[in-house]
Amino acid sequence: MGAKSVYTMKNQEGKPVVTRRTSLWEALGFPLKDHMVISFTGGGGKTSAMYSLADELAHMGKRVIVTTSTHIFCPEDREVVPADRAETVKEFLKGREKRHSDRVGQVLVTGQSAAGGKLKGMDLREMEQLPDLADVLLVEADGAKRLPLKIPREGEPVLLKGTHVVIGCAGLDAIGCPWEEKCFRWELAEQAFGWQTENSLITPAQAGRILISSQGTRKGAESMEYRILLNKADNEARISDGIRIVESLGEEWTGRCVMTSFFTIEKDQNGRNKAAGKKS
Repeated sequence: MGAKSVYTMKNQEGKPVVTRRTSLWEALGFPLKDHMVISFTGGGGKTSAMYSLADELAHMGKRVIVTTSTHIFCPEDREVVPADRAETVKEFLKGREKRHSDRVGQVLVTGQSAAGGKLKGMDLREMEQLPDLADVLLVEADGAKRLPLKIPREGEPVLLKGTHVVIGCAGLDAIGCPWEEKCFRWELAEQAFGWQTENSLITPAQAGRILISSQGTRKGAESMEYRILLNKADNEARISDGIRIVESLGEEWTGRCVMTSFFTIEKDQNGRNKAAGKKS
């Protein structure tokens, strides 16, 4: 079980003002649609944010399917159906409904079994059938090797046809750090943005540019509903970096930016909470 903090921002006298929210779903602020497809792209915190949103939607009574169009680690604490076909998932859900006649919200994770304890995406034609089986389909549509920022190469991200919303993610721990340490495919920065990044540090304005650019995290999502998710807002310094990113984007983006901090709550041998470790 985890804990989280969620923040939104709004303009007040030309400056972003941070407000704490009760849920990620509330903070993201888009309407719920039937058989909705929400994809996560970019860098750090995608998986934590995706499962947090899945749990919130299940608490609202929704059936949520979580999958990937790339690779994710197979979770040990979730209901997982390894499958390379949508029909396998459909049959599992039919059997589950027979066993549990009182349908309540649920989260189901699926994908093809892969090496290293991971799941990989089904063939896209199979994945395109999954929204019909769920109220909401959540898709991790990008990989960043656990780094907080990413510049996509050709063919990335892999967005499902019919995606309603794309959530572009970045970790605030990238700010002020060397490109080669904190940005996946950092060597593409010169080609994509004309930046000389070798031996230089990532600035808030550069992170912001990546997040809204069609050469960056917003690639392929230009005509879709889009939100920016700044993860690892774990302290005042990180929150300040988030505000600086939003300021660099201009007023039109302020209301579409969310900041989060996720924690893992560990228990001692007596069941009491121990010091929490960051996982976002």
